Amino acid sequence: MALSDVTHPDVSVVIPAWNAAGFIQKAIDSALSQEGVQVEVIVIDDASEDHTVDIVKDYQNERVVLIQAEENSGPGAARNLGFAAARGDWIAVLDSDDYFLPGRLSNLLNKADKTVDILIDPVVEQPYGRKECVPFFKQGELPVDELTLAHLISTNLIFTHIKSTGYLKPVFRRRFLQEKGVTYWPEVRIGEDYYFLAVCLAHGAKAKITEKAGYVYTIRSESISRIMRVEDINILLANDGRFLSEFTLGQESSNAQDFRTRNLIRGRDFLKLVRYIKGGQVLKAFKLVFNSPGSSLLLWLPVRKRLLAACRT
Repeated sequence: MALSDVTHPDVSVVIPAWNAAGFIQKAIDSALSQEGVQVEVIVIDDASEDHTVDIVKDYQNERVVLIQAEENSGPGAARNLGFAAARGDWIAVLDSDDYFLPGRLSNLLNKADKTVDILIDPVVEQPYGRKECVPFFKQGELPVDELTLAHLISTNLIFTHIKSTGYLKPVFRRRFLQEKGVTYWPEVRIGEDYYFLAVCLAHGAKAKITEKAGYVYTIRSESISRIMRVEDINILLANDGRFLSEFTLGQESSNAQDFRTRNLIRGRDFLKLVRYIKGGQVLKAFKLVFNSPGSSLLLWLPVRKRLLAACRT
């Protein structure tokens, strides 16, 4: 499919897709139906094995662009292909199983001024197949006006009640990304959006938060979202190390990073403890509890989850 003939889009909507035939049409339609803005939609098929490509090709619309990756390389690499092809003043990421609410992009762009590099709105959740949407963030869980690097880092934790700002789906000023040379780390498949946003903020981006939600995060039982493993946390710690090697953080961000590091290590120790207990490795379990007492406190989590579920029934 040839590149769009749209003269100068306001927003390039980048949709990475892998085996998304069952839902990608809703995502594309929600982007094309945005009013008050000129939009191009760039779909990057990440070597799907279903009919995703055929569905995208069926769009007889000059605003829809299809890029086919030669091999499956993950969401970060797919987004990089889309970002490189984007021609809009702004770039919006849209996951293939999610969608925009009407007016989302115009609402965001109306809040922009020359100082703003990133536009952010709250997300809402919708179980697949249902109509009702539920706010992901409660009142006061997001900053009122601006997202800082310190807040981003301090709210991307594991095994806590804190809602992760890693679920936010910002809209980025393309000129800023080009000037700073910001791209996704293609090898990163866990937390790729978090690191991309963190790098932008570390480069000094101003990220404005608006009040009105416009992005719908679809919850599917067959979602590829993973259950956290020891190996996954090791990858996060390694990627954090890379981030820290590339940027010198201010005091507040540095304090937040120290807290995140302790949180990840405690979470990793907890998963090791569970593994030892299930494997009957009693001595290793006792040794780990002695060296990392905080990890044993997390054993309360599955009990608490069951109790909460029982209270709702």
